[in-house]
Amino acid sequence: MLGTLKTSAARASRSVRVWRSALFVAGMLGLAVATTQAIPAAHASTGLRYQRGYYLDNGWYCYGWANGAYHCTTRWHRAANGHIVSDNPAWVPNSASTGGSGHGGSGHGGGGHGGGGTGKAPPAPSGIGPWVRPVGYHAYSMTSHGWYSSFFGWCTWYASYRRQGEPLMQLGNAAAWAWNAPRHGLHTGRTPAVGATVVFQPGVQGASGVGHVGHVEKVYSNGWFLISEMSFYWNGGGWGRVSFRYVHVGPGVSFIY
Repeated sequence: MLGTLKTSAARASRSVRVWRSALFVAGMLGLAVATTQAIPAAHASTGLRYQRGYYLDNGWYCYGWANGAYHCTTRWHRAANGHIVSDNPAWVPNSASTGGSGHGGSGHGGGGHGGGGTGKAPPAPSGIGPWVRPVGYHAYSMTSHGWYSSFFGWCTWYASYRRQGEPLMQLGNAAAWAWNAPRHGLHTGRTPAVGATVVFQPGVQGASGVGHVGHVEKVYSNGWFLISEMSFYWNGGGWGRVSFRYVHVGPGVSFIY
C-alpha cells in the first residue's frame, strides 16, 4: 500500500511539472488558448463550444478565432439598437460590426490575434485605414534560421528576430512585453518610431487574450503607422508568415525602442 501511495504521489508531481511547463511555453509563444475566463471545467459545466466569429451560447457571449481559440463571457448586454455589447472587452472584444444575432464581427480574426479592437481610431491619412491592404507590401514565409527555433512561427518570435540585439524573448507573453522591457534596460513609450516593437494589449486592434506584437516599418501622420508581423491571419499572414497592416496609436498600444 505504501509503495502504491508513493507511486501515485510521484505521478501527480510529474503531472504538475508537465502542466507548469506547458503554461510557460504557451506564454512564451503568445498563444490564444481555448478557454473561458479561467473558470475550472467551464466548458464541461456550461456545454460551451467553438464557432467562428461572434455568437451566443447558453447565455454566454463568445468570439471564436480562426485557429480554434475562443473566449466567452456572461458579462454582456443589448444596446438600444439591438446590438450585443461585451461588458468584458479585454476578454471578448467589441466590434463595430457586431450585430444583434451575436454573429458577424470584422471577419479578420485568426491565430495569434483577435477580431475586434478597443478605442476609437483617429482620422487616417488618404489610402490608409483599418483592414486596408497596404499597397506594395506582400506577405511571405520565413524559416527560423536557428533563432529560437522552438518558438518559430509566432508573433513574439518574429518581433524578437527583427531586434536580435535585445532580450525580447525573455519578456514573457506578448501583452507583458511593454511592462517587462524596462527591467531589461529597454525604453518604452506611446509614440511610434520606425524600427520599434509595437505591443498591443489583449483585444486591442486584433490582439488575442495574451496580446500581440509587431515591428514598426513606417510612420504616417495622425498616429497611424505600418507594421510587419507574424501569426496574424489576414492579408496573406499566418503561422510562420510575415504580413503587413496599418494600425494606429491609442489605448493599449505601446512601443519598445
